[in-house]
Amino acid sequence: MERVRTRVFRNDWSVLTPPGIGRWTPDLRVSVVIPARNGQRRLDLALASLAAQTYPGDLMEVVVVDDRSSPPLRLPALRPAHCRVLTPPDGGWGAGYARAYGAHASTGDILLWMDADMVVCPEFVEAQARWQHVHAEAVTLGRIRFSHTGPDSPAEALALARAGALHRALDAGRHHEWVHRLLTESDGLRDADHLGFHAYLGAAAAVRRSLYEATGGVDPGLDLGQDTEFGYRLWQAGAVMLPEPAATGWHVGRAGTARTRLPSERFRTEVLAESMPHPHAYRERVPVHRRRTPLVHTVVDVSGAPYDLVRACVDRLLASAETDLAVTLVADWEGAGQGRHAAGLHLDLRLAQATYLSEPRVSFADSAPRTGFPSPFLLQVPVSWGLGQVAVSRLLASAERARAGLTELFSATSPTRDAGVRLWRTRALARAIRVRDEGEDLGDVVAELHGRYRIHAGEETLTDLSLYRSVPPPPRTEPDPVEVAAPLPPQGGRDAREDTGRRGGARSGGWLRSGWERTRRRLRRGRG
Repeated sequence: MERVRTRVFRNDWSVLTPPGIGRWTPDLRVSVVIPARNGQRRLDLALASLAAQTYPGDLMEVVVVDDRSSPPLRLPALRPAHCRVLTPPDGGWGAGYARAYGAHASTGDILLWMDADMVVCPEFVEAQARWQHVHAEAVTLGRIRFSHTGPDSPAEALALARAGALHRALDAGRHHEWVHRLLTESDGLRDADHLGFHAYLGAAAAVRRSLYEATGGVDPGLDLGQDTEFGYRLWQAGAVMLPEPAATGWHVGRAGTARTRLPSERFRTEVLAESMPHPHAYRERVPVHRRRTPLVHTVVDVSGAPYDLVRACVDRLLASAETDLAVTLVADWEGAGQGRHAAGLHLDLRLAQATYLSEPRVSFADSAPRTGFPSPFLLQVPVSWGLGQVAVSRLLASAERARAGLTELFSATSPTRDAGVRLWRTRALARAIRVRDEGEDLGDVVAELHGRYRIHAGEETLTDLSLYRSVPPPPRTEPDPVEVAAPLPPQGGRDAREDTGRRGGARSGGWLRSGWERTRRRLRRGRG
């Protein structure tokens, strides 16, 4: 994604100054993507209203994605100059699939979403695209209204649009109640909290293609709720969401509850909450094994660390009271199993990998991720520090209470010593990376963009593991392999089972251990 110049504090978009409508010269191409299934008459009205746009026609294309309509959709006579109907390939269907394919097949620098049953004002495209011209992270949210009745024909829709009479003819004041409430309570999203993405609606929104691709795009597998899920990922990627009241569109015809309300609680719990840790009220109902995107992505660099230290650090994280987290262990895992003497040089890494290979919340990487995306938080923990059971929960609570972009944990016994335990808010970190100048400290930039909070914790919360770990044994040369014949099982099943039970091993553990003991004695005699 391109570099960003303007530094926006949290989501306070008031620092951005877009050009006035009709008083500037655009230079970015806009692709208007319209997913549609059946409804030829309403599509005709929508395209007629787009034919009256104030945005330059040579910089605007309209892509209608026909989602298995019967009969197939066609282009009407009244339409924008650059307009086409596409049929997505087999393999999927639904609004998410159509939106994703439309974005893939289009060519514009700016992607603008619009529903096929909408009639839009002439400034609909220009009013939104002006924001993406001044700030690459801007995501504009058009003003959506509902009208039971609409123009009788495409010609009437075009005439009303050109005369500036759509507001008088269609605006009945009906709107999305939850969006209106969210905008009102957050000062137009300037003071939005971590749930600001709920204002995003794909029926009338625009985003730079670079930001769209950075988020991974619309999920083609979601027919319902794809707007909410995509809005969540835009938010985590650092998008500056802002309402644009000058970009008004009207849904024409009777709208059911599926269009005017948020997805049902059951759908948000059973489907969306698996990929969206926020809101927490829905996420906490999802079993841990179904949480595809963790709330906290924890990173521990274990390069060169002894095995016992890695175990002490990671086991504490996995035993945390906050279970909605995943752990990535960073080291040269490729090199750990290579070379003639790899077993001796990289034994600690191989032991750590073997220990956590079957743990679903632990993964392995050769390099640390730059952000926690799509998780809301990235937690960096040095391997020499152990976090107490409630440490992660305390960090999260403090971060949300202070709305901090960076929350740091310091030891109360050494308040000036930086432990390196840092909880980064993903959206703040992603934005800081794009705006930071060469030589600037990343933590300082995040603090400027989203605030910083510091916690001094006692030993029960933050423990210096390097003070308590055992001293590793001295290195030893690897002996040549010795072929050992498997000994006979012990006589008397009762005694063998009792011994196994006392040792806590499997039934075969007795004869395996006896064979291993004889091998050790033989090796000691050989060295003697």
